[in-house]
Amino acid sequence: MLPSKPSFERLALNRITFGARDKEIAAVRENGWAAWVQAQLDPPAGDEPPVAGQLAPQRMHIAYAVQLPAGNSPGWPAIDERRRLDYLGADIASIWDMVAKTEITVAPNERARIQQELNAANWIRNTHAHYQIREFMAAFWANHFNVGRQEDVYATAALETYDRDVIRPRVFGNFRDLLQATCCSAAMMRYLNNYASGAAAPTENYARELLELHTLGAGVYRGVGSTATDTVTINGVNIAAGFTDGDIVQAARALSGWTIEHGQDGEGGPLPFTGRFTYNPAQHSDKAATFMGVDLALLNEPMAQGTRVLDILAAHPATAAFVCTKICRYIFGDEPPPGVIARAAAAWTEHSDKPDQLKRVMMAILLGDDLAGRDMGAMPGKVRRPHERMMALFRATGTTVNAFDRAGDALLSLGDGLYAWPTPEGRPDSNAAWLSAASSLRFWNLMFDVLDHPAFYTDLAGQTPKSVQMSAESLIEFWVERMLGAALRPEGMRALIEDAKGPIGIVAAYRSGGITNIENALRRVAVLIATSPEFALR
Repeated sequence: MLPSKPSFERLALNRITFGARDKEIAAVRENGWAAWVQAQLDPPAGDEPPVAGQLAPQRMHIAYAVQLPAGNSPGWPAIDERRRLDYLGADIASIWDMVAKTEITVAPNERARIQQELNAANWIRNTHAHYQIREFMAAFWANHFNVGRQEDVYATAALETYDRDVIRPRVFGNFRDLLQATCCSAAMMRYLNNYASGAAAPTENYARELLELHTLGAGVYRGVGSTATDTVTINGVNIAAGFTDGDIVQAARALSGWTIEHGQDGEGGPLPFTGRFTYNPAQHSDKAATFMGVDLALLNEPMAQGTRVLDILAAHPATAAFVCTKICRYIFGDEPPPGVIARAAAAWTEHSDKPDQLKRVMMAILLGDDLAGRDMGAMPGKVRRPHERMMALFRATGTTVNAFDRAGDALLSLGDGLYAWPTPEGRPDSNAAWLSAASSLRFWNLMFDVLDHPAFYTDLAGQTPKSVQMSAESLIEFWVERMLGAALRPEGMRALIEDAKGPIGIVAAYRSGGITNIENALRRVAVLIATSPEFALR
């Protein structure tokens, strides 16, 4: 008889990973929730050795036709090979050079290959990484500081270094550091055009999203001509409690000159063409004035005005409230427990100057106080977006994920392709955004297709005990317990058992024999469970 409710260990793990597996559940039971969380929040730099070892030999097919010399293009040779994921280690200068030469001496397929490798690596890491909280929160921060891959070819190509050098190393670091790293990244510079901001006409694209999406939140936007005078005190200085359009203009001026080396004019002549961050005085406006109550005109050192803007935004209590609420909603669902948000915001503020500020915020959320256990062990209420559900299926079924050239687009029809959300606010994080009967049907078909692809290996037959193989009830109970840890609603259990007894069900497959038939029938069982309402929640 299956339990009616998953264990605390499974419920807690599902909230903060890409899917609880038996070995993680066993580890939490043996060592305790606090010990597991603390170990998770101290990952090695870069990929852990098993994941690095899995990525290193991976290969994906790439092929394109020869381009003969034409006009100013020397062309390129034909390619047809299975190649390692070499772009994962590329630096920004080599990427910039390659993109500039695309359709001259480099085939467009090479530019697309960068994104394919990044997406494939994400599927492998999300499925197999031991440090699951890092994977889970890397996805959060990449979406919070969203760079859509359709907007600009340079920004898209730079996403590999954005993921590797900007987001992942800072998942448990300091928000102020993360904020500046995203600001100075080639991907964000190109995506929101701050690289082109000039002294005469600073662009406001990045400045607006910096205030509305990355820090303070639209909830404290006061409009165009607000006369509100309420303030907050930060490090002994009175700062406006909200922002106006005028503050966006001042932030844009302050951050002009923060750019990348893109061959533009500098004070001493043209800058190099590397994509690397630089401060270019020739692009900096000298008209920055009062930003949220602070006079920026008094700051004359290079980058000082922009640095002050970022300091104010990172330390502002509205940023703590806005970002901590987003993190808690990401973990708990549309209505996170108020106590969790309060704990997170308090830790955010208390440790704002610590290099591990975000680690301490996660500890406050996941461990916090005596109520943390109740919060983590509550019944699921957060809808898994399609990518999360796919990763959870892989993890629950022990599937080995290899490099898959369609990883970035496989879920595109469900609105959840990797780095595919086009606008700066990132993909929505509400249950309503991912609830759709039509998408469930597409997801059902997609899971079958993906599991049948040679990039994925799973042996469900080998994982199914002989003692349950000839009983529909026992087979279904085994796989439901394995994937969910508790029974489905009664009608769901009945439907699965009836399907297992049917002419194309798993019992018939075992009776007729043949490992291929058995494996395919078991995949049908697993996919049916994965499309259940219970599996859709974490």
